[in-house]
Amino acid sequence: MTTDIDFPSPDKLYSLTVDLKRTCFLKNVITRKNIIVGDYTYYDDNSGNSNNFENDNVFYHYDFWGDKLIIGKFCQIASWVKFLMNGMWHNMECFTTYPFTLFSLSLNEHYPVNKFYPCKGDTIVGNDVWIGMNVTIMPGVHIGDGAIIGQIH
Repeated sequence: MTTDIDFPSPDKLYSLTVDLKRTCFLKNVITRKNIIVGDYTYYDDNSGNSNNFENDNVFYHYDFWGDKLIIGKFCQIASWVKFLMNGMWHNMECFTTYPFTLFSLSLNEHYPVNKFYPCKGDTIVGNDVWIGMNVTIMPGVHIGDGAIIGQIH
């Protein structure tokens, strides 16, 4: 049995057959090593520029933390979804919550980052997950296969 279905390649930037630049296969615009995205996962951006996912949707994701954002295959991510990563935390067990160690290398010797700042681990989104508009995903969250995440107004 043969079929004439024209299924797109996951290596193609724009996933739709029409010329719609607001929706792309996400793995093709990712440049950071600490973000991993599976085949056919797409991102839709109402602003019309889906190429800015890393800068517009992933926050506080610093290399020195070592945490990863891992998104599975066949996921659908809507506009204005925000992934907050472990770099957002502040030390709550010190004389101040101000992150002095981020601004002084000499202080890092006395206060190792991983000792005083909580790290919730990698943020993982399973396969076939639909994340609706305006959703915020917190650090270290694991979303299972087939989940649908939405926000109620």
